[in-house]
Amino acid sequence: MFEKLKSVFSSVISNLSKKEITEKEVDKVLNDLMLSLIECDVAYEVAEEISKRLKNSLIGKKASSYEIKELVRENLRQTLLEIFYETPKIDIIEKINRKKEKGLPFVILFLGINGTGKTTTLAKLASLLKKKGFTVVLVCGDTHRAGSIEQLKQHAMKLGLKTIEQRYGADPAAVARDGVTYAKMHKLDVVLIDSAGRIQTDKN
Repeated sequence: MFEKLKSVFSSVISNLSKKEITEKEVDKVLNDLMLSLIECDVAYEVAEEISKRLKNSLIGKKASSYEIKELVRENLRQTLLEIFYETPKIDIIEKINRKKEKGLPFVILFLGINGTGKTTTLAKLASLLKKKGFTVVLVCGDTHRAGSIEQLKQHAMKLGLKTIEQRYGADPAAVARDGVTYAKMHKLDVVLIDSAGRIQTDKN
């Protein structure tokens, strides 16, 4: 996914490296950029915002082709940073500690489109939380994709963590409930629940 995004941004920089950036040129390139971002599973609203901000920062700029290339690169970088920095920050450690004070586990359900790295991200977070001294259980809530349970169990084994799983085809909500129940019974701090990939058109 990130290699595709890198290729998309490189293409934008290359296509806008002219002596003067006109609105017509920008519109065409940024329309292509929007489509490419959406194809890379970037949310429509985010793709639109990136295109809009980039357009406003570039139109009418004049320079040598090298300077324009650097200008486009820097404006693209600045646009992406602004969007990331504007996203509300969450202190997950503080939230976990608050739940812990109440004697309850903190539950995180990982959601997202197929192939975007939910299970890997879950394992990375589990590793971080374990290093911070929290007790963690991993829940195999993806009961549809072949190999998903084994993949999560492999991560858990490397991290020395317990997994909660059922058979393939089982009700994911039931598996998640089992995980939370287990965490409460064993006084664990965090429950990390993997899930099957979803897109907006999926139902049930």
